[in-house]
Amino acid sequence: MLPGMICMIALVAILLSAALFGVLNSEKYKSEQIRYKLGLVGGTENEMVDLGVHMLETEDDMQYVLDLVQFEDEDEARAALRNADISAYIVITKEFTDAVDSMTNDAKLKYYATSGQKGISNVMMDEIALVATNIIVPSEKGICTLRDVMAEEGYKKTETYMAVYEIFMAYVNTMLLRGEISTVTELGISDGLNTIEYYFISMLLFFALLLTMCSVSFFTGKNNGQYKFLAAKGIIPVQQVMGEFIPLLTVNLISIVVVLVIANAAVKLVAIDIEISAMLVAGIMLSTVMFTSMGYFLYETLVGVINKVLVTFLFYIAGAYASGYFYPKSILPNLLQRAGELIPTGAAFSYVGGVVADRNFGWPVIAMAVYTVGFIAISVLIRKRRISW
Repeated sequence: MLPGMICMIALVAILLSAALFGVLNSEKYKSEQIRYKLGLVGGTENEMVDLGVHMLETEDDMQYVLDLVQFEDEDEARAALRNADISAYIVITKEFTDAVDSMTNDAKLKYYATSGQKGISNVMMDEIALVATNIIVPSEKGICTLRDVMAEEGYKKTETYMAVYEIFMAYVNTMLLRGEISTVTELGISDGLNTIEYYFISMLLFFALLLTMCSVSFFTGKNNGQYKFLAAKGIIPVQQVMGEFIPLLTVNLISIVVVLVIANAAVKLVAIDIEISAMLVAGIMLSTVMFTSMGYFLYETLVGVINKVLVTFLFYIAGAYASGYFYPKSILPNLLQRAGELIPTGAAFSYVGGVVADRNFGWPVIAMAVYTVGFIAISVLIRKRRISW
């Protein structure tokens, strides 16, 4: 059966890789990865304004979510805003740059965003504008107040200049360090995994889960008479079960290696940020061992071709759904989420997901080992019972 299985599995893996390539290169997916674009209208030749723009682009944490786009005139920026090429734009007027030079704090920037129903871009840009207001305005007031007080007290211009410079640099350093007052944890779509990692893992595991169904013909047509004949020849139930399980497991492991090779090539072709490490391969292999033992247990328990195919498939679908293979587990009721984590499919996902997300995955390994030994042990007991009938 192995040559035919490999051809079929390779074909399905190639088709899934092509589907992945199409999704990652679709306009919808690309639009979700674009950072917020903020337009700047007017000159940034002023040293202070240029310093602020430079800090946003290179030093501040805002550089990771914001792209600054320069426009020559407001008409061009307005057209870009209407075409959704930018999320908002700011007009830097000559009055504003003069106010910055003289530190009079009597001119304002003009900020424009689309009106009507707000999307996430508009909300984010409003928040960015609010943060800028809360940082820049109080800082400028503090600098202006210091300068005015020192002038009233009769300090020399050089002393005032040095004091203003020191407080200005203190403000700048505080702004740059504000990102260190909190720790950012990326939760991802579920279990600390981003969308690509989540569905990449679930797809591989679901593939491994269904592999045993390719060998259903091996388990059809057998009867208790054959088992009794083997037992009469001195082949005990443990030897019978392991003599069938080991070849089945070998076929499944060879098949999953083919899938992993194609998946690795697809990852490099699409250039997505997923590393198929040795730990990930080991996790998929261990999951395949557990899934194979579970499939063998089901085929050993069920009688009849229809039962072996239909019941096993429904069991796999239900387990995969409860463990979040198709949708993130967060959409499920809490009780179902907990149950989905404890069943074999959930233990496999927790283990492989823990490897990719670099978190503790000790209990899933123990659970997978217990499930594997348990399925084989129960299969041996069932075979022993059938021999005694």
